[in-house]
Amino acid sequence: AQLSDTLAKEIGEGKVSINMEPRGLVVSLKEAAFFPPAGDRIEESAYPILQKIAASAARIPNKILLEGHTDSTPIHNDRFRSNWDLSTARSIAMLTLFGDRFSLPLSRMSVAGYADTVPVSDNATAEGRQKNRRVDVVFLNEFGLRSQPGKAPPPSAPKATVAKPSPLVP
Repeated sequence: AQLSDTLAKEIGEGKVSINMEPRGLVVSLKEAAFFPPAGDRIEESAYPILQKIAASAARIPNKILLEGHTDSTPIHNDRFRSNWDLSTARSIAMLTLFGDRFSLPLSRMSVAGYADTVPVSDNATAEGRQKNRRVDVVFLNEFGLRSQPGKAPPPSAPKATVAKPSPLVP
């Protein structure tokens, strides 16, 4: 609720959306407000918005997953061979900015690039493609952390046993 209040203007302008998902709080950053077309350099005009998100992140201990997403229009230029490259480069740009400029610990963050594999709208329309071009800042909850590497099972979980391999039969 606090982040929604803080970002009310940006939400109203369509630059940002906030949704609660089973894995945690997802802040979607719309491409047009944060990146040039087919680029991974964060627009300086977006820094005040990102500072609000970073300030909120600094007040909570949650791990943060930065996910890059594209539409289904193929890209191939001197910088990016594919939408996979572009989506991952954008999430890395966010990681770098949050770490370097806003001093969030890199150890709390991870990145992922999904290209066009997780659309939120139909790629058959210009409006749909625009919605699909985004970076999602995911504040992971305990459920969301379960799918992340390096998370130890809770103490109450039964210990895994390793089955002894059976001998190979020629």
